[in-house]
Amino acid sequence: MSAERCMCGATDCPVCGPLQGYSIRNKEFDRDYEEMALEEVVETILDYGQWPRPRIGKYQVHVEFSLYEWLQEHADPQVMLELYEACICDDNDVLELRRIRERKAIAERLTAHLRNSDIVHEHSEFMAADDQ
Repeated sequence: MSAERCMCGATDCPVCGPLQGYSIRNKEFDRDYEEMALEEVVETILDYGQWPRPRIGKYQVHVEFSLYEWLQEHADPQVMLELYEACICDDNDVLELRRIRERKAIAERLTAHLRNSDIVHEHSEFMAADDQ
């Protein structure tokens, strides 16, 4: 038993519209630039400690977001002491595990903090314009 195809030709028809590529519910070309931009901004901040990333050999751009300043305001000072202690210990595995755990925790907090921010919105507009 097969469903009959609608052939009304309406561009907003939920049945035949997506087949024609006209429906407003057709998301083929509608990428979620906000999520992609958020992920890229967070990764850049974690890798370089700032947004936008520093440019080598060119004039420095204005830093819009500094991880150092954000951690000073939003992080527990005890975490920094624990990381310092892990750095001076001989066991590198402990430091690496701690670094991975802290990076993941900071990435989650940065994602929550930067969601719907101007930085992410501007970068998503740049990404959308770059794709066209």
